[in-house]
Amino acid sequence: MVDIDAVRGWLGRLPGESTGQYVDHWDAFQKLDRPVVTLFGSYDTGKSSLLRRLLIDSGSAVPAWLTISARHETFEVNDIEVGGCIIRDTPGFEVGASDIRAQNNSRRAMAAVGLTDVGIAVLTPQLVTAERDVLQKLFTQGWPAGTMWFVISRFDEAGRDPEYDLAGYRELGDRKVRELRDLFGLDDRAPVFVVSQDPFQTAGPATDLGRETWDEFRGWDGMQDLTDALGAVSPSALPGWRHAAGQRYWTAVLDETVTELRRQLADYTAQAEVAADGVARRDQWQRELDTLDQAARAGLDGLVEEVMRRSWDPGSGTDELQRTLDEWFTRHEVRLERLRQSIRKTKERERARPSWAGFASLIATLESGENPSTAPEGTGRIAEHTNNVGTMLLGVLKTMNNASDIGKKAKPAKVAGKLGPHLGTAEAALPLAVYLAKLIDEHRADRARLNQDKAAAEQRQQIVAECTQRARDTWQPFVDDVHDEIVAQTSDQVDLDASLRRLVEQLQGAVAEGEGLARAGTQPRLETEA
Repeated sequence: MVDIDAVRGWLGRLPGESTGQYVDHWDAFQKLDRPVVTLFGSYDTGKSSLLRRLLIDSGSAVPAWLTISARHETFEVNDIEVGGCIIRDTPGFEVGASDIRAQNNSRRAMAAVGLTDVGIAVLTPQLVTAERDVLQKLFTQGWPAGTMWFVISRFDEAGRDPEYDLAGYRELGDRKVRELRDLFGLDDRAPVFVVSQDPFQTAGPATDLGRETWDEFRGWDGMQDLTDALGAVSPSALPGWRHAAGQRYWTAVLDETVTELRRQLADYTAQAEVAADGVARRDQWQRELDTLDQAARAGLDGLVEEVMRRSWDPGSGTDELQRTLDEWFTRHEVRLERLRQSIRKTKERERARPSWAGFASLIATLESGENPSTAPEGTGRIAEHTNNVGTMLLGVLKTMNNASDIGKKAKPAKVAGKLGPHLGTAEAALPLAVYLAKLIDEHRADRARLNQDKAAAEQRQQIVAECTQRARDTWQPFVDDVHDEIVAQTSDQVDLDASLRRLVEQLQGAVAEGEGLARAGTQPRLETEA
């Protein structure tokens, strides 16, 4: 037996999750003083027409939400009182459905069975095919004896006409009951009813009918046995039934939530890996940029002094100075451009991978103005709660990160503002060469004094230092431009890296704890002597 208090405590510790909705709907079910009987089964097994017949035979009005059709018509879980019971009609489930509506219908139908006292599986004369495993799992979820019923519906379509071959009709019915018991390993305590709720589609889709509509078929349609069984359902058995329902409900909550958390863990682990890759790439690219920058700066140490020494000769001029600096700029700027192209190609390949699509979707969601922590109202069933787990986790992630920082891009490159986006190295070197030529011209007249006087030599070193710094200042925007690109290309990943790692750790802990609770619930409790 599952420890319900432990499950509630675990739910309350989930990242972003709350037990509130689970508890509210369980409490609402517990307060019902009448037995709850739930009709469930695959699409088009005749659940709605069966409920219509029960309502009309009991003298009750058919509600507007109850429609009879060969198409999908029931999309919600609906309750109505019939005699001393509350009967629930559920959407038909469809195993392996690919469209969202059918998947939601299936989840609602299966989850509704968690909050019921008596379950009625409605099957066609063909019994079950694809849904067998789903039903088998459901039938073994701790139902007290006599609380899981089976109705083989629309039996007038089974192949024997009761008006001409009543014995054959009944023999076929008995054979189908045996097949059903063998199929699911049912014992004699499990009630099985064979019914023809609307023989030969006498009523069709109509709902404004009287019970006399089916009077001529009552001798063989099997509805009286089902009606009598519903009338015999007694509220006196509710305490035991509600205890069993609690086990089913909270076990289903636990199982479905663990399953969803595993899926979320897989998704967020993949996205955390993408973020970690971005951090690693930023570090790698920044190291490469630092190496290139250091090499360029080291090349300046003797270059300016050598240029000034040669330019001090009367025959030297600005052209040689510009050519020397242009060669230095070109050599190192080419290396920067190679790094920039490598960064862009690497990011193009990364964004083409399937793993990037999930990360990009996460970023888009976090950057949107929506509040992911606000879960929409559901129908009050387990399925809606598990659907909200992912939404709540987005809320946690958004809380971990300042939403306004997510997706911020780097500032525009400094080189673009100072030198223009298409300015080449030659154009960048020219102002520096002109500046150095001006300094040299100013001091060339004092060449003799500069070569002989110690103070003048120190002044010369100051000029060299100033010119070197001027060269570095001219070079720096090129480095900043690549640095800004590195930041811009990895900003989303770096921004989310720490938060995703923390969330993955929390999910790992939550899944491990939930799995432990599930294992404990499947182990038999030791009996203690009085």
